[in-house]
Amino acid sequence: MIEENKSDWSRRHTRWIMLMLLACSLILPACSETSARVREAVTLYYTGQYGPAAEDLAPLIHKPDKNYVLNNCRYGSCALAAGQLDNAQQAFLRAYRVMDSVNTNTGSRVLGAVVVYEGVKVWKGQPFERAMAHYYLGLIFLIKGDYENARAAFANSLFRLRKYADPNEKIPAGQQYARIDSNFVLGYFGLGVCYMKLGHPKLAAANFERAEQLDPSISPVVKKMYEPGINALIFVDWGIGPRRRPAGWYGEQSVFTPAPWQAGPIPPVYAWDNNQPISGIANSNMVDTLALAQDKRWLTMDTIREAKAVIGTGMMIGGAAAANNAAYNNNSTEALIGLGVAGVGALLAASSQADTRYWEMLPRTVYVIPAKLPQGNSTVQVSAGGTNSIPFTVNITGSTLRAFYVRLP
Repeated sequence: MIEENKSDWSRRHTRWIMLMLLACSLILPACSETSARVREAVTLYYTGQYGPAAEDLAPLIHKPDKNYVLNNCRYGSCALAAGQLDNAQQAFLRAYRVMDSVNTNTGSRVLGAVVVYEGVKVWKGQPFERAMAHYYLGLIFLIKGDYENARAAFANSLFRLRKYADPNEKIPAGQQYARIDSNFVLGYFGLGVCYMKLGHPKLAAANFERAEQLDPSISPVVKKMYEPGINALIFVDWGIGPRRRPAGWYGEQSVFTPAPWQAGPIPPVYAWDNNQPISGIANSNMVDTLALAQDKRWLTMDTIREAKAVIGTGMMIGGAAAANNAAYNNNSTEALIGLGVAGVGALLAASSQADTRYWEMLPRTVYVIPAKLPQGNSTVQVSAGGTNSIPFTVNITGSTLRAFYVRLP
């Protein structure tokens, strides 16, 4: 009778411990790293309070931590929208230097990402986020009339991508992807503008042609660039970019939502110069970040966390089965060993959670509006998708091409 009670006690407590381990493995991935300060800044940004949003993020941009690049990208978006060009430029330069460094995520950070959690790595963003960061740096130089630095930044946005093979095909790991040219239309268009202003018409035409090949719908915009008298380029951010969230039992995968077909088509854009409509610009959108986030070429394929999830689950099942069997045989030592194996498996599975950090300020799209504005001050307003910009003043002097930036709320 006494032995039977011991056995009942052992089985009962073994089951409780196993349930607790399972619960821990499922709950741990739900933790969020987004600070209250960042969440407040994002809210301010999407309510059009760009200056206060930048102020909220300012204390974070010099901290040499794993979110250094991400916080500088966040801050750069806010400062650019607030018209603080120098601050935005410095933020994107800081992000750029780390993004392009090959020695950032090495040593203990890589080990920690494999053994503990992928989020200990310094955030460098998905390839499409890195491309957008380089684009914004190029845009700032373009606004300042620094065409050579703008050209370099736009060129850096066109790094070669990985095109992955069908995951169902039996292909050796080293041959599962090939390097391909970028399909980042914004980068090619920006290069075309820079080469045009630097006096290299053939290079300008080649880059405009490549942009048109990738997206024929922008042909009217390219054609407009060659019209006599075009003296203004208005770059307009509209909408909300992709959101990243965990997927899988333990959050070992990450997905970007929504997909373009879930969010609907990109709306046309309209602009007015002194209440006169600027024509030929309705379909001037040059990127769809939601589409880039779904395109495998623009994602970093990382199987470490998926392997950890599978191994951890196997250890949990095997350890739990061994512990349960030992409990029925009243062998407390083997039961504890089994629970230990299950515990390690639970921690390993929980640590497989994907890094779900992302750049919250990215727009859904960027419109580029070439315009022929009169000399002196003009009042310009832009509208897309039911949102209107506050009318802003543009000053045109001489024949130099001027670039401007607008963030539609």
